[in-house]
Formats: sequence, C-alpha cells, structure tokens
Amino acid sequence: MKRPIVVILISVVLVSIQASVAYDLIRSFTTSKPDMLLIFVAFLAFRYGLFEGIVYGFFIGFAQDIVSGGILGINSLIFLNIGLCVGYFSNKIYSKSLSAGIILTSIALIIKTILLIFVSMIYLDFDNVVHLFKSELLIGLPLTILLASPMFIILEKLSPIIFDTNRANLGKNISNSHNDD
Repeated sequence: MKRPIVVILISVVLVSIQASVAYDLIRSFTTSKPDMLLIFVAFLAFRYGLFEGIVYGFFIGFAQDIVSGGILGINSLIFLNIGLCVGYFSNKIYSKSLSAGIILTSIALIIKTILLIFVSMIYLDFDNVVHLFKSELLIGLPLTILLASPMFIILEKLSPIIFDTNRANLGKNISNSHNDD
C-alpha cells in the first residue's frame, strides 16, 4: 500500500517540475526538454513489471493530461503503452542494470515520439510534425538519456527504502516462519 502513495507523491512533484516556468526555460534554449515523467514510468515498469507499468503509466499520463491542458487521454494512452513495452522486458532483463534501463528509456522516448507524431498528423500540418520529430528525437533523446542516468541511480538507491518496504518485510516473515518449523 505504501508504493502507490509514494508513486503519486513523486508523480505530483515531477508533474509540477515539468509544468513550471523554470523548466520551460530549458525548451527556450534547446527547443526540447527532458521528459522526467517518461523516465519515472520507464523505471517503474522496468523495476516492477508489466502490470504496474501499465497502471502507473496510465495514471501518470492522465496527471500530465490534466496539467498540460491538451487533448485529454493522449498522454494517458502514450504512457500506458510505454509502461506496457518497458514492463514486458522487466522479467527478461536484469532489472538493476543501469544500461538496460537507459536503453529501455530511449526506446520508450522513441515510442512516445512515434505515437505523438501519429496523433499530431491528425491535428497539425506536415511542417509542425517534422519539427516535432526533430526536436523530440534529435534534441530530446540525448537530454532524456543524460537525465535518465542520475534519475535511475537515485530511484534505484531509494527503491528499497520508499518502494519495497512491504515486500522486504513479507519476505523476512516468510523465511522466519519456515525456519521455526
């Protein structure tokens, strides 16, 4: 029960940071900015699996939809798919590998960009779609990868403390009950 509350709190902080004017200054200099929510969803899906990646991805995307004021449901759908794709690999790859997490975050950003382009093709003209492609992949991808490394390291160090307390206690109780027999 502790993990959903912590995820909600961290998501609110990250949404607030990404919606801030100070964070938008990065976009004014580079025409793109790193996506901290995408990194967080990729971490959760990679560390905790497919189901939690889908659920947290949907709700984090929905929170971003509400704050951004765009088309309601687009970010929910995009982050749900990111949670699905990254969560699929969570039991196939060693989940504490930093390089695998960064590669999956890169793949998640590419998936997000492709889905945004498909949605944007409906509402925008071709020049804006090309600009979106260039800014997200050529500038946003390296920025997100640079931010993904420290975020993955910090979240991995904090995960036993703030995310996994209930599971760690449960595992100790189970092993103690078998030793008593």
